[in-house]
Amino acid sequence: MSALPIVAISVGDPNGVGIEVLLRTFQDKRLFERCIPVVYADYPFMQVQQAHFGTQVPLQLLRGRPDKGVLNVKSVWKKSPEIDFGKQSTAAGTAAFESLQAAAMAVQQKEADVLVTAPIHKAAIKSDAFPFAGHTHYLASVWGGKALMILAHEKLRVALLTDHIPLAEVASRITSELIQEKTRQLAHTLKNDFGCSTPKIALLGLNPHAGDQGVIGAEDDEILKPSIQQLQKEVLDISGPFAADGFFGQKSYQNVDAVLSCYHDQGLVGFKTIAFGNGVNITAGLPFVRTSPDHGTAFDIAGKGIAKEHSFANAVEMACDIWNARQKNN
Repeated sequence: MSALPIVAISVGDPNGVGIEVLLRTFQDKRLFERCIPVVYADYPFMQVQQAHFGTQVPLQLLRGRPDKGVLNVKSVWKKSPEIDFGKQSTAAGTAAFESLQAAAMAVQQKEADVLVTAPIHKAAIKSDAFPFAGHTHYLASVWGGKALMILAHEKLRVALLTDHIPLAEVASRITSELIQEKTRQLAHTLKNDFGCSTPKIALLGLNPHAGDQGVIGAEDDEILKPSIQQLQKEVLDISGPFAADGFFGQKSYQNVDAVLSCYHDQGLVGFKTIAFGNGVNITAGLPFVRTSPDHGTAFDIAGKGIAKEHSFANAVEMACDIWNARQKNN
């Protein structure tokens, strides 16, 4: 492997903003001093997209080892999709999957060091080859491990006990075993990837007001609190359960290294209200590093040349930071 991490990049749904934010990210030449990027798509297609968005990024067709100082492009598509910005299409979904599959395999086969993924459209990519609710579970299936979804921005980190599942299933999925497993995963990630020697974790309650002593549901008293007590016996610094609205409203997240949320919107509404457009989605618990921006395909602005690249750029930088931290720790 190179002294600089080789970053495998999947382009996401071509009808969304992924390729635009990718190109805008690498207009900042300083990133080439931090990594060697490889995009998995099609070289002529990327040239056309560069002309459309008016970016000035040095593109190079990858034939062997990737070069420094350029955006290497490996052509992996069987057929380049016809672009219809802002529209869902099966062809775009197929292209997104082929890009993701090639990039993920490159990391697994040690041709690249880390993976950064642009946003997919979940309905467009859904197929027999991709029966998953998103990147997180797909990567767990091909890389192995138990995935933990974390959104991060500066000192704010929010992890999820449950992620892309229907709200009606959340309560039945939350068990003491799950809480303990995800807390240990989170503590390990905070130590290994973020340099928190004694990580402090806050667990949000499942029910409104964390159950109000059983008045609004028994799960917080019967499942969450005993789980916290068990983890504290392992000398893990975890506290809660906290009422989510007050926790974010009072900025209590500033007093911990990470927040563990019971379900997707409980944690991510708070996170995105604070950091949207700058945050990074991290998949922890897997043998390789994967990051992505904190937004979706943004079909409403796709192709218009107004998408902001900050979150994608932060995802590239954070992937490099985590990779470097793991080199020191391993």
